Amino acid sequence: MKTKILYSALAAVALVLGAASSGLARQSGDDGILQKAINKPSANWTVYGANQKNSPVKDKTVAGGGGMKVEIQKASDKPWEVGAQQAITGKVSKNDVILVAFWAKAEAVDGGPAEANLSAVRVQQAGAPYDAATQGSVKVSGVEWKMYTVPGRASMDIPAGGANVSLHLGSAKQTVFLGPVFVLDFGPDYDLKKLAQ
Repeated sequence: MKTKILYSALAAVALVLGAASSGLARQSGDDGILQKAINKPSANWTVYGANQKNSPVKDKTVAGGGGMKVEIQKASDKPWEVGAQQAITGKVSKNDVILVAFWAKAEAVDGGPAEANLSAVRVQQAGAPYDAATQGSVKVSGVEWKMYTVPGRASMDIPAGGANVSLHLGSAKQTVFLGPVFVLDFGPDYDLKKLAQ
């Protein structure tokens, strides 16, 4: 039940991302969850790698009003070579419970189902050696926007401004749409099981 409340709060906050006034966020009462954010939630993904095309999209059906379309044109046995990332401005502390929550949807490719495999969703060092503090995977399914989450307990410290959230996209020929992402830090004493899907 608490997880559903958390996701509802994230959805409400994401809607506020599209609003011009931060005062609206305060009036809504739903921005309390943003106090746990260690990133600046947005849909401004940096996409990298060969064998992909990407373009921003406007879409009123997703919280925040838009996202990024990424078409991976060829599968790779090195899925990290095509990805999307965003900076994390806050610090990551070892043993803190971290939740990556983002909006996504898929598009059918070559007559297959509308799904995309994100082989890794990582909170990682922004520079070499790119070690991950948390990591999981996500299978995006369907043509409707949904929120996907990857909880974890940080295995290392990363100083403020030294981390990013990174999605590995190159494991399959696929098309995925990425909306706003939230990286939330619940501290070391939070029960990780409460964030289980």
